[in-house]
Amino acid sequence: MLRYTFLACVALSALACDSDATSGGGGSGGSGVGGDGATGGSGAGNTSDCVPHTTSADPDFSSPTGRFSLRVESTFVDFSGRVFDGAPGGFHTEIERSGACRLLGFEATNCSPDCEFGDFCIDSVCVASPSIIDAGSLTLTGVAPAPVMVMASDNLYYWSAEPAPNLAPIITLTNEGGDAGQFDLSVCVPPPLEPSTDWSQALEDRAPGASVTLTWSDPVPYARVYLRMTTGIGTHGGISPIEIECEGPDVGTLEIPGSYLDQLFEDGWSCGECGNNDLRRYVADEGDLSTGKARFTAETWSTFFFQP
Repeated sequence: MLRYTFLACVALSALACDSDATSGGGGSGGSGVGGDGATGGSGAGNTSDCVPHTTSADPDFSSPTGRFSLRVESTFVDFSGRVFDGAPGGFHTEIERSGACRLLGFEATNCSPDCEFGDFCIDSVCVASPSIIDAGSLTLTGVAPAPVMVMASDNLYYWSAEPAPNLAPIITLTNEGGDAGQFDLSVCVPPPLEPSTDWSQALEDRAPGASVTLTWSDPVPYARVYLRMTTGIGTHGGISPIEIECEGPDVGTLEIPGSYLDQLFEDGWSCGECGNNDLRRYVADEGDLSTGKARFTAETWSTFFFQP
């Protein structure tokens, strides 16, 4: 089910879900070029020439208008993406920020008169959702022996391979035609992230108010990490009253503030299987579009589970 979250998010457009392209990363520098050989699944291959797309130590929660992601795992590879004609919004607003993380909140409001079909009522104001536009013909190079043409349905692009193919260490995404403008983006494929502690158990053992630090043994200097935690309400397609979002350089640790976790776990958990969280290690490249920025990420996920 996790692999196809992108398709389930379409109904709420950009306002409620952004699983197909990791939020985070700023600047327009490339993620590195060069390297040779190939790697099966989520190995990184020869990435000696890879460089970070940004050297900022601060989290970047920006939302580009063009979002494309390649999820690379040991058994499958998924690509998805789309381009909006305006800046994507969101139901949540930032309440507080600490370190690499921020606390997000949402409170339902009413709009009078009622919003038009397709618009959303946020803070008692009707907000129009941006439209998804044609990005032209997309080509992925490095995911197969020959370049792969990515098909679109209603301007939503998707491609997958299972079992995972041998990947080149550098994956390139280009387009031709369409209404979004041209882009040529390249990313290094990051290796899988290996937790050095049991993250689920750390949340289970946490005392009220205590922070939790996720640690892993193999930080990658040219990569960044991203995490978004929601409640059972958000897991099941609703709008969670509280969420936590974290982003920053891959330094081998990520501290989640205890007060944020207290608020996240306070309400919204009358569910069954909810509680999955995905820490994503990613490498990104960005380029200009007619509507803003295009961001292409290659990412691997490390999943942990906790339900209060």
